Amino acid sequence: MEVEYRDDKVGYDPGVFEVPPLFRSPPQPLQMLKWFISKFMWYQSVLWILISFICYRYFTPELSNFQSFKIDSFFLIWLRNISIMFLIVGFQHWYLYTRKSQGSDFKYDSRWPAKKRRSFSFDNQTKDNMFWSLTSGCGIAALYEVFMFFLHANDSIGRVDSFIPTALTTVSLFWLSSIHFYANHRLLHIKPLYEIVHSVHHRNVNTGPWSGISMHPFEHLIYFSLPLVFVFIPASPFLVTFSLLYLILAPSPSHSGFHRYRFANTEIPAADYFHYLHHKYFDCNYGTILFPLDKWFDTFHDGSVKAHKEIIQKRMLNRK
Repeated sequence: MEVEYRDDKVGYDPGVFEVPPLFRSPPQPLQMLKWFISKFMWYQSVLWILISFICYRYFTPELSNFQSFKIDSFFLIWLRNISIMFLIVGFQHWYLYTRKSQGSDFKYDSRWPAKKRRSFSFDNQTKDNMFWSLTSGCGIAALYEVFMFFLHANDSIGRVDSFIPTALTTVSLFWLSSIHFYANHRLLHIKPLYEIVHSVHHRNVNTGPWSGISMHPFEHLIYFSLPLVFVFIPASPFLVTFSLLYLILAPSPSHSGFHRYRFANTEIPAADYFHYLHHKYFDCNYGTILFPLDKWFDTFHDGSVKAHKEIIQKRMLNRK
């Protein structure tokens, strides 16, 4: 039986998208390099690297402070994480949702953040998202950073500080992060874990900048475990800070709910439609577009009306 697709929450539809050029048939390696530099790295990924370097260089205690656990060092990193979230995520929320500087232009869902809804902490979506992000999110990220710095400070893990290996590992980390995210995300969609843990994040069907790392503390423990890879791969301590700040900040534009930001006469890319569709339908697009594991495991939604119909049809059949 054919299902009629209907979307009552009309908003901006950017249309159909493809997997990156390297993963098309036939593969297009030169186009992939161009896509990676001009689409993926610029501007957001370069911005996260720059912010991480500034935070590591100027707003992180010296490594010698971590030879033993000191509560003040932990709180300084937690405060640093909170501050950078207010600066980056808070600005996006203010610009898009408080000031409504571009109205609903490029907004995927025509609705605004929920208020007086009991499914959210404090009955308010924005307050809920801020609470889980700033307390559990920034706090657990700080714990991971302190732990990894403790290992570095005591020479318990390998360290490589030279520029070229650090630069190559920084770029490689985007790919590692994609695999790590897909694996832990599929795990969190197993029914018991979803109902107890991941549902906290999925309260946000209509996402906003603060939704990015609004998660249950157990999910934060899994989500922020990426820097543990440096227990096995010798690397600069900077990469610990970068991996964690990347995980803190990168979800804010991708969850912003707006496909593009408009500043005066300039428009720049914002949200990730690929991931927005995951929040909309729950059972597709578990990973990232950079490394299309969803394509290979048949959970890929390309934004087409056909894919909309197929996922609704599949859901109706599963209910029978």
